[in-house]
Amino acid sequence: MRSIMGFMRNIIPAIAIILLGSASLAFAQLPLPTPTPPLPPPPIMPLPPVPIPLSITGNEVRGTIDLPGDIGADLTISFEDVIGLTSTALEASATLVNPVDPTLIGRLPASVGVPAAFPVLVQIGPSASSALTFSGIYRISFHTHNLQLDPALPLSLLKAPDGGAFQDITRAEGRGSYRDDGDGGGFSEFLIVVDSRPIDTVIAGKFIDLQAILNDPVIAASISPAVLTNLQSLLSQALTLYQSGSIWSAMATMHAFSLYVKAHSGEEIPDVWRANCNTVVNVAGLLRTGADTLKFSLDRKLSH
Repeated sequence: MRSIMGFMRNIIPAIAIILLGSASLAFAQLPLPTPTPPLPPPPIMPLPPVPIPLSITGNEVRGTIDLPGDIGADLTISFEDVIGLTSTALEASATLVNPVDPTLIGRLPASVGVPAAFPVLVQIGPSASSALTFSGIYRISFHTHNLQLDPALPLSLLKAPDGGAFQDITRAEGRGSYRDDGDGGGFSEFLIVVDSRPIDTVIAGKFIDLQAILNDPVIAASISPAVLTNLQSLLSQALTLYQSGSIWSAMATMHAFSLYVKAHSGEEIPDVWRANCNTVVNVAGLLRTGADTLKFSLDRKLSH
């Protein structure tokens, strides 16, 4: 009996080892489960635009942006010389956007983002029946309590053709509740952004943008040859001064550039914008806008 019990004590562990080894081999032969791919992010659903009621006083347009979440701003557009400015000449709307929307981010310059405190896209354009015509530039201003002026977190006003790339048009900013001013020769989309770009990168880009306008063959052909030569000379002089570190002199030269464009607007530099007429280019407006925003960035460099 003792020999049988001893035999059982010896054989049971051996059987267990054999069974475990067989089970391990069976599990090893089973196919591993295919990992489930991560679900794609949900589509970003744009919110419907909210119309901005506009009121007209002389050459000035005013409106109030009022969006959910206590997000709002006062909008002002001032014209130098305008015809046909009525309450129905322009249509404006504001939309809350997703600051991380990849489509929107793809339209912004690198190192630029939408502030979470004011994620507002404003669209302004002529109505279908508009007869609005203006010469020179308009000045657009946004004043909001949702943002504060902070040199450590620079803000800029950008503008884009509908659905196109945004471009910096900032010409001034105010303290306290934030005011951002820009100007232009036509309408489209507007967006206040957090601008983390190095200031020298911004300045270099604005010099390039102005040079591209003068180099455009259609625009160059519309400007008097002598005027075009003088504009090129002023722009080149400002660039040389900036590159040599003479920022104040570069600013003064760009101011002279803007005044020169204004003085020669009309027959020598086209300066008229007409509603619903894409063939008419306000060249003077483009040049003055580019010069004014470049001068602003040069001033921002000095203040930093």
